[in-house]
Amino acid sequence: MPTLLTLRERCRKRLTFVGAALAVLLLSNCTDNRVEEVCKDTIPRADKGRFVVNNEGLAKDSESGVIWYRCPAGQRYSNYRCKGDTLNLSWDDAMAYAEEFSEKSGVVWRLPTSDEMQSVTEESCVGPAINHNVFPTVDSANHWTSSKSLHQNIFRCAVNTYNGRMSCRQARVLEQPFMLVREGIYNPD
Repeated sequence: MPTLLTLRERCRKRLTFVGAALAVLLLSNCTDNRVEEVCKDTIPRADKGRFVVNNEGLAKDSESGVIWYRCPAGQRYSNYRCKGDTLNLSWDDAMAYAEEFSEKSGVVWRLPTSDEMQSVTEESCVGPAINHNVFPTVDSANHWTSSKSLHQNIFRCAVNTYNGRMSCRQARVLEQPFMLVREGIYNPD
């Protein structure tokens, strides 16, 4: 098995190919010392962290009280698995999907805020930085949030599930996956 390098070590190796003036600039951007371990390899199989899950595909965050659908939008939870294809929609279409899903289900569902989406990411691992015991099929990708960008109206916020980092410079016309959350009563089964 290859040795895992921290981001700083990888950046230092790059410095051998870069001039001294650029080296200082590059090293200043290499402050993340996490070892990039894959979450599936580091989170024990039955560990659901702070989540309580049920047989209906819901996971309640015991810290925030927010209830998450365990599968990305487009998939359905059946027989303890997420089945089907993940939807990749523009931000506007994702917001409309949540509204239509709410109307049809009789329960108000929405996209998570950036803070909510970041709160479910794991700081100790990557690829995706999500507890796979709770969210079994979330891919490493930018996931839309309901948060708007402070920059321009053409941008919206997304969280990259590879490492849990947020960007509010995502063009709202990009087609990306998203999760759904709700408040309310939770039946733990």
